[in-house]
Amino acid sequence: MAGNSRLGGLQSPPKGRRARNREEGHVKRAMSCPVAMMACVAVIVVTAAPAAAAEPVCAKSEIRLVNSMREIAQPYHANLEKGGRWFAAWAGLEHYVLQLNQGDSDKQISLMRLLLATNPRCTVFNVEPNADLVVKPMIDAANRSGAWIVTHWAHNEGLHPFDGNDHWIAHIAVDSLGAGAAISKLLVDAIGRTGGVVALQGRLDTDPARKRFAGLQQVLLQTPGVTVLDQQTANWDRTAAFPIMQTWLTKYGDRINGVWAANDDMALGALEALRAAGLAGKIPIVGVDGIPEAIAAVEKGEMIATVSSDAYYQGSIGLAMGTCVLTGQVPLPASWPKENREFYLKLVVISRDNAAQYLREPEPAAYVDDWQCDKLWSRSTGKAF
Repeated sequence: MAGNSRLGGLQSPPKGRRARNREEGHVKRAMSCPVAMMACVAVIVVTAAPAAAAEPVCAKSEIRLVNSMREIAQPYHANLEKGGRWFAAWAGLEHYVLQLNQGDSDKQISLMRLLLATNPRCTVFNVEPNADLVVKPMIDAANRSGAWIVTHWAHNEGLHPFDGNDHWIAHIAVDSLGAGAAISKLLVDAIGRTGGVVALQGRLDTDPARKRFAGLQQVLLQTPGVTVLDQQTANWDRTAAFPIMQTWLTKYGDRINGVWAANDDMALGALEALRAAGLAGKIPIVGVDGIPEAIAAVEKGEMIATVSSDAYYQGSIGLAMGTCVLTGQVPLPASWPKENREFYLKLVVISRDNAAQYLREPEPAAYVDDWQCDKLWSRSTGKAF
């Protein structure tokens, strides 16, 4: 029965011929494992799954999973991709495609369109957008072709899955303003709420970069003793952050009391510059993403905090949603409540107090419960519209 399938949680009707055929398109059951407990920055709102299943859209053998992202050189993106592969292997789905745009928004859109020349109705895209503006053309391509898409982080202003975008399954947002404010509070407290900080910004054409920096500005308005000595974008890249930090050390010297970075990769680039100057662990650094190397630096005392949205989860949950739709274990998204189609994702603040529990890479089994068709919204903290 569907209620006993690996992607289950919903009861099937009595097993007639149609029910047996439907079951062939489902994935066999595996043991469900609990997800590790996490300290989160928001109260979790668990939204009920849609109540009734639907007819399968595709046979299991036809389903094609696509992870669309910038690259895999950065640890965050590598973990996105790993999460997608974990899900595909667990679900027994053979057709998994990784699309890398290398920071080129036009390429991200064109890669999608090229793939949709074949089998669009059984194709699920899980998209980490290179920039906010790629979301609309990718949604339009899905709606026109009959493909399915889940997006992450942010999208064009005024655009929503529930406004006639039937093939846009869901948008899973991240409270980037809250993440930026959380690390900023820890940073200003670490420097005694007085002194100068430098800030490494991400790509300025992305909502996460803008909002994380706005979180810093919000905290500084309440902390007049702390000033930003300088700020510059390093485009999410540690190799760009390293020389910027070296220049700042030369220019500002001991006036730098703290380093704020919009992501962990840039924070680690700044840390390398501090290490080279013999200052590692002496100047507090904060970042965002919760990548393993940053967590290790937090545990060691070379960084003081990072915030995790769980890349493994983000790389897999959209594929799980699409698979549940295509196998008929949940209704078509057009019938879902709005809060199930656009919601905020739980975040975890990692400091030295709890870093040890996040140092090891999780096992794929830790995500099995999240992938169940009746648990797809277990990490929602509420509507994002």
